[in-house]
Amino acid sequence: TWLIDKDDILIIKNGDEYQGFEVIETSKDGIVLENSKSITLNLDKDKKNYFTDSWYFQTSDKGKGSTSPEGYIIRLAKDLDKPGNYTLRGMPVDTGVTSSDGFYWNAATFGGFNYPVNKHKNFVASEDWWGERLQYVDKDGQDELGVNNPGNHVIGEGELLYSTRQFSNKYDLVSDLGLTASTIPPELGGMFYYKLPWFGKPYVTVENDASQLANIVITQGSSDKKVLKSGDVWDLGKGYSLTVNQVDVEGDKVWFSLSKNGEELESGIVNANGTVENQIFTATADFGDGTDQLYFITYVDSVFMSATDSFAVFKYTWLIDKDDILIIKNGDEYQGFEVIETSKDGIVLENSKCITLNLDKDKKNYFTDSWYFQTSDKGKGSTSPEGYIIYPATDVVVEDKNATVPIANSTEETNITSESNESENVSADHRKAPSSGTAGMEDKESHPEEAAEGSSTKLPGFGIISGIIGVMMCLALRRKS
Repeated sequence: TWLIDKDDILIIKNGDEYQGFEVIETSKDGIVLENSKSITLNLDKDKKNYFTDSWYFQTSDKGKGSTSPEGYIIRLAKDLDKPGNYTLRGMPVDTGVTSSDGFYWNAATFGGFNYPVNKHKNFVASEDWWGERLQYVDKDGQDELGVNNPGNHVIGEGELLYSTRQFSNKYDLVSDLGLTASTIPPELGGMFYYKLPWFGKPYVTVENDASQLANIVITQGSSDKKVLKSGDVWDLGKGYSLTVNQVDVEGDKVWFSLSKNGEELESGIVNANGTVENQIFTATADFGDGTDQLYFITYVDSVFMSATDSFAVFKYTWLIDKDDILIIKNGDEYQGFEVIETSKDGIVLENSKCITLNLDKDKKNYFTDSWYFQTSDKGKGSTSPEGYIIYPATDVVVEDKNATVPIANSTEETNITSESNESENVSADHRKAPSSGTAGMEDKESHPEEAAEGSSTKLPGFGIISGIIGVMMCLALRRKS
């Protein structure tokens, strides 16, 4: 069945305007438009520079992520503002023209990977790179993928490598307050901590060791603050909470406690009007393979009195889950991959079973719990009659918070890089228990809410950000009056 709406025809003419663009050329074969007003980019990684109703440019901060101190990174993005199912699609590769070493994706070319835009140059570097990589490596010289055998659709055991390396992050407190190595409070232990992306989600490395991973519970960004009055309880996530016991406005002090599952872990009185060292509160514990490891930071920015209550303002709060440490060892298996190399800097895994690709554009060839290869039909889209197009993909669900029934199963495919992988405060637990029974692992039975999610990532609410690698979708344009 095929049907178009004969009663709603859009006639496009030169001079018409659509979403900030003016039509400058029309023909039977296509349309050309240009922006009708100047676009001034705000060089702030947290700002959206709209140039249509839903498309915008997003940049890194000035001088961040670029090879030039004056440069910046820029990418196209689109708001996913309707509840539904969406596909984050990686860069397509043609087996008809690509050599066997060209089947390779990093954070800039696959939306399933973690991608902090301010670190772009390090994430795409050819040497000493950071972040995640997925690469096909031919092992036997026979039936390899690519131009020498464009119809081959079998990835042998151990021929698909997933590599991930840790990267440094400066504490927001250090950046915003202009602290240096000589002025940081000694409790921090340094200006930086390290993260490791693990199957698309960032974790904090314990002792800066990539083989020891801690879940991120919460990180307050530079512009975030939490205002609490005496008696308030702040739910930080994963069972952790901060309780304000008392606020002394005259003495510029606040007394609060950090607890987990109702049991107090730490308590302190912080002066809100003094040096940074006085205003900061930290907590340490023994976990992983280390002792006295930092797991909690908060900063009391100020205290004040309203007409009826006393308040304290908390900023730069940073918390990892000290009780849920993932220890990664050679031989462990995660999501169909076996760990073949561990070091303090990174982890390398390879597929533990052969992957036979179904050359059908409507089929998904899963190689982890949530990542899959999608291909064109054989001989379609390729420069070779025997070739095909292949790209990695993953699905996300944008949920309607107000919905009382499941959302419709409408799916939109987009070439996008998921910004949510950078901005999420909480590290979702996507790992499977390794076959060797590694300590510190939790299965989905322990978390019913995780088991209910299935393999697709669920993103609550609206306005999910997605960077478009190539604009390859249809917009329903409506002429503006």
